[in-house]
Amino acid sequence: MVVLTVSSLPLAVFAQDLAIEQDPIEESLRDRLFMPSIQMGFMEHNVPNLDAGLIIQTALEYRTKRNIIFRVNYDDFSGRLDIERYSAKIPLVEALGGMGYRYTHKKHNVFALVQTGLRFYEVPRIEELEDGSIAVRQDDRDLMPMRYTVGYEFEFEPGLYLNVEAFTGHFIEPLDYWSNDRPFFGMTFGISASLF
Repeated sequence: MVVLTVSSLPLAVFAQDLAIEQDPIEESLRDRLFMPSIQMGFMEHNVPNLDAGLIIQTALEYRTKRNIIFRVNYDDFSGRLDIERYSAKIPLVEALGGMGYRYTHKKHNVFALVQTGLRFYEVPRIEELEDGSIAVRQDDRDLMPMRYTVGYEFEFEPGLYLNVEAFTGHFIEPLDYWSNDRPFFGMTFGISASLF
């Protein structure tokens, strides 16, 4: 018994040393860096000839001790575009960055964000050839959106949140079929967790 107690004493001292020597910067990053594992929902483009589509949202978020949020988004969504007599599904991607504020009360969090970045999309050009066949050419384009998001989180495990977000936005300069007469909007549901 004495041998067991004496031999376990250095292990206990070593474990305490590790706890004391832990880097506060690493601890802060571990507690404050969040990445939603998956958020899915819908996106209403609110423009003529372009139907609503599914949105898959991923984000990396840093939360300060003063509840300021810094977030970078990469969102993948789609829509079906009707051109003349034809219909085509167009891929859309947004890369956004911005900041906001998060109000915390026990397990409940409410937050708001303002973000901007780039939307990448394709414009299909449909041409009818002389032989009666159809040729489709995709032109790559991009434009700058402004997005405004509000959300709610519920912490059901330490560092693990169930969340819902609603957003709306417009474009700095409208282009092609995008318009500022009617803002786009959408909603996502998902789970977010601390990164480490």
